[in-house]
Amino acid sequence: HVCRGYSTMSASIVSAASACPRGVTRRAAPARPTRHAPPTVRGPRVVARASIPDPTPTYVEVFDGQSGQMEKVLSQGVEAVTAGGLDWSFRVGVPADGAAAAVPNKVIFVHGAGLVAFTYSKLMKEMQEAGFQCYAPDMPGHGGTSKPAPGSDFRYDAASYSAALEAFITETGIAAAAPVDLVVSGFLTSQAALLLAAARPALFRRVVVLNAPLGNGHKLPDALGVYNRPFGMGKGAKADVYKLAYFGNEFALAADRIAEYEAPYGGAGGEAARAALEATCIACDLKSLMEQVATAFRARPGPKVRVVWGSSDKYLGDAPMYKWTDDVRASFDCMRKVGHMPQEDFPQETAKFIKAFLESELKVSALGSVRLSKVGKDDDYDRD
Repeated sequence: HVCRGYSTMSASIVSAASACPRGVTRRAAPARPTRHAPPTVRGPRVVARASIPDPTPTYVEVFDGQSGQMEKVLSQGVEAVTAGGLDWSFRVGVPADGAAAAVPNKVIFVHGAGLVAFTYSKLMKEMQEAGFQCYAPDMPGHGGTSKPAPGSDFRYDAASYSAALEAFITETGIAAAAPVDLVVSGFLTSQAALLLAAARPALFRRVVVLNAPLGNGHKLPDALGVYNRPFGMGKGAKADVYKLAYFGNEFALAADRIAEYEAPYGGAGGEAARAALEATCIACDLKSLMEQVATAFRARPGPKVRVVWGSSDKYLGDAPMYKWTDDVRASFDCMRKVGHMPQEDFPQETAKFIKAFLESELKVSALGSVRLSKVGKDDDYDRD
């Protein structure tokens, strides 16, 4: 069952979005992985700028229960580049050998605060199989990317994240031949990426917003809001990434995936990652960022925008998303029984709707929309 809305598109901004699977129940939470034994991760391959735009496909071997054999499955490589004075780690995924590119534009995925590029690994695989070339950086202070000390030149505010992301795009050259398509999700760093897209429309062709805060009524989850407690009561709080990554979703996350999310916050670099997350939550005022994003996409020409929304989000309600799409005269889809992280809960369906938007000509018929007003989430239709 899918709910879909469409408000008249302005010449400058279009927004849209999501779909919904049926009948799912939440499984019991997996046992917490031990913090002293993070997963073994192969170090990133440092690449020269000229080699980044045309990487080769990456495969991993997985056991196929039906055939009883190991099979090669499309995946992503992890590479590194220095940009804007920071050492970046990022995932790169390209279509399989011999597959034709869906569009000439590359897709860059930006994760939310506290998470890492790994969050998009399943969604990127689906997009790669559809013919898209995908890039997902660990944002500064996260994952394998540099973690400047709080109080340094990198202030962990939206302006710093926006400038850093622009430097990354420029240095890697992924927008050299054509503007990139942007996919964002989560909190704070995603708003910084949206502000960059509005401010630098020549760099971005289209924008897809997965579940991210968009307006009044949306707030930080406890795992991030703890750092803004009154009188500094949250100062030094641990990074509870297990809570952040798990409790907003409709489906349980497997223990090995939770371990990947928690890995940066353990071991020798754990305190630097925790301090960076705390600095981000303090420096980025969510309410102000949401207002800036809404103003930016109402006021200026920019990339076309689509919202792909999991309507069973335990952190973010639907109503502010509906209002935001009205305010910027945008279209949307919503996926029922999909939670805060559509890229984890239902990557196949999420990729299908992203693909349709990125390949469409942005006509009503191309978007599959049949109405010119907001459609409630009980208005269903079948969709291929």
